[in-house]
Amino acid sequence: MLLDAKPAKPPVKIGRYLLLGVGVLFLGTLLCFIFWNYAEEHAVSRFLTTLERGDYPEAYRLWQPSPSYRYEDFLRDWGEKGDYGRVRRFRIINSKSKGSKTVLVKVKINNVDPPLEIAVDRKNKGLSYWIF
Repeated sequence: MLLDAKPAKPPVKIGRYLLLGVGVLFLGTLLCFIFWNYAEEHAVSRFLTTLERGDYPEAYRLWQPSPSYRYEDFLRDWGEKGDYGRVRRFRIINSKSKGSKTVLVKVKINNVDPPLEIAVDRKNKGLSYWIF
């Protein structure tokens, strides 16, 4: 009788699977939080890199200006005689969402203080000044 007993089933390792699931969920949440505004930061980086190259017509196109913001206005703001001079270096400091449609990307240009906040439209990646 004792020899007729069925072998014991190995214990189910639920704890290990639960810990793995929680770890994957935590990592996914963390990565989502870190890269949430990546596309908007990339749009600002692409714009400023274009200015570094001195390609002002392309930078103006990337800015996606309103009809009232003419190319001459853009050059006055972003050209070599603009507030920052010719863009030689920049560093994205951080970004934060403003509602569901806008992301503010804080960037330091040519080590000028204070850093500039550029508003990026989430839908079309158009750029503008943040005046608030």
